[in-house]
Amino acid sequence: MYPEIMLNEGISHVHAGFDTFANRVEERDPTHKLHFINVSKDPARNWEGFAEVSGPNGTRGLLRYYYNPRNRKIAGTLDNETSFFRVVLAIHRRLMGGTPGRIIVEVAVSWTIITVLTGAYLWWPRKKGKVRGVWIPRNKGSVRSLLRDWHAIPAIYLSIFIVAIMVTGLLFTKVWGTAFRASVFLSGGFPEFFISPPKSVVEEGAEMPADSDAISIDQAVATGFNHFDFHKAGFGLDLPHSGSNDAFSITTDTKEPFSDRAAIFIDRFSGETLAFATNDDLPWQTKAVLLFYPIHVGSIFGLATKVLAVISCLLLIAMSVTGVWMWWKRKPIGTIGAPRKTPAKTIPAWIAWFAVALAVFLPLVGLTLIFLFLIDWTAKKISKPLVV
Repeated sequence: MYPEIMLNEGISHVHAGFDTFANRVEERDPTHKLHFINVSKDPARNWEGFAEVSGPNGTRGLLRYYYNPRNRKIAGTLDNETSFFRVVLAIHRRLMGGTPGRIIVEVAVSWTIITVLTGAYLWWPRKKGKVRGVWIPRNKGSVRSLLRDWHAIPAIYLSIFIVAIMVTGLLFTKVWGTAFRASVFLSGGFPEFFISPPKSVVEEGAEMPADSDAISIDQAVATGFNHFDFHKAGFGLDLPHSGSNDAFSITTDTKEPFSDRAAIFIDRFSGETLAFATNDDLPWQTKAVLLFYPIHVGSIFGLATKVLAVISCLLLIAMSVTGVWMWWKRKPIGTIGAPRKTPAKTIPAWIAWFAVALAVFLPLVGLTLIFLFLIDWTAKKISKPLVV
């Protein structure tokens, strides 16, 4: 996507030119200031910079600048909110509907996890030795039997991947994700620099030094590379805001699952190193959290798991279609085909407790169950004839 502005003829990495990048941005528009720069581990990818810009009605937005470090020119720009990837991401995360959209997505993800788990239980072989219709889909028989086989059997082989994609996606949700990150924080699972990033040192009572007194971006990058080769996994460079005592920070790309990681904070005025940490300094909880994204997008083991992730997502779509088709074929005419109430004595205790555990682990599942119970209770009260 957009190769004309994202790619260059790169052969090896360039370690300088960050100040030139910032200057080129200001030459285009003096009101645009770079706040963040992404540098890929692939030298053939241009540097990506984010500049905050003014939008209509006083709103603020981000404009992405792509800089070719070889010819030292701006290759192009993209509006961060209207680019193809951002639109797809907005649909994926919140259905382009803000917080309500995020809640709907989280409900769908939570119930998908339960649907896959209960589907696996329904599939579980009760008769030993049976292959057709259990391990291999049948290609002959009634439409109902064929639908059941092609709905369940392909999915059972990828059920672990499907659940993994769903569970790791919960990290980015409104309710579950916020609660999970809070639990990691309260357990001391995030490093100190993540909770409270170091600031540049300014003597108490002294005026804030002018921006002209700060070290250059290239000097900060050189200091970072004296500690660690950040090109191993690519890195992000956070630039101090004008007039602040923010520090420069350089952090390896967190999307690279098993590469060496490092983070460094550099005083913008003195150039001194304020904090430096490598993968060995990270709590195990942070290391676990950093695996969520590569598992979710399937990049954890490269191309093979990316292909599995795509197949799993396509299979989820196919299961939705065959599931609706089966319901339509089985439901009696004139009804919605809701199952009859199961006698309490026939439900194993472990299933009841498992349902409770899922409702606690997935809070929106519990809330939707309560909501459905209230609807059912209200409907029964309304339909009950009044006694005079």
